[in-house]
Amino acid sequence: MIQVYGRDSSANVQAVMWCVAELGLEHERLDVGGSFGGTDTAEYRALNPMGLVPVLKDGGKVLWESPTIVRYLMKAYGDHPQDAFAAAQIEQWADWTRSHFYPQVVVGVFYQLYRMTAEQRNHGAVAAACAEMKHLGAIVSKAIKGPYFMGDRLTLADYAFGTLMHRYFVMEFDRGDFPVLRAYYDALCDRPAYRAQVMKDPNVLKVPGA
Repeated sequence: MIQVYGRDSSANVQAVMWCVAELGLEHERLDVGGSFGGTDTAEYRALNPMGLVPVLKDGGKVLWESPTIVRYLMKAYGDHPQDAFAAAQIEQWADWTRSHFYPQVVVGVFYQLYRMTAEQRNHGAVAAACAEMKHLGAIVSKAIKGPYFMGDRLTLADYAFGTLMHRYFVMEFDRGDFPVLRAYYDALCDRPAYRAQVMKDPNVLKVPGA
């Protein structure tokens, strides 16, 4: 049985759990991190020396870093292409998401609006993130083949980019108007596994005074 260590309010844990659910793998998730604690014990640091979530245990195999975990799951249990170029075309968008889109959604907007008080908030940083996301939104809108990122089936690119779409659309900020992204998010919302694993209320993470 696969074990996933991590609280379900973490976007990184959500990406892994969504993939696990879509693949229909027998699993259990253990509440670790955030208000649950448990990441600073010797036992947990032996699994992940960084003390972060998620961690995946698959029998005697242990992995951490959510992009790596999802890659492993798709290669071991999914239909990730064996052809090197076909795989790279998918992976480039997963990597693009982590390098470019994730910092704007999570660090530039989510952390500022939910994890900082109004007095601590850097409005300039939020404005800069919003501007950059409009630029990135125009780029990715041309790449999405629909209904999912690469076409008619879920891939690694969806687990990376699609997980962020929930916070992208439920948070209140100036995101611009990208019909392709809305249609993409709507298609994901039709999937039971996405609703169960990703569509969590981010307000549970909001600090007092935010």
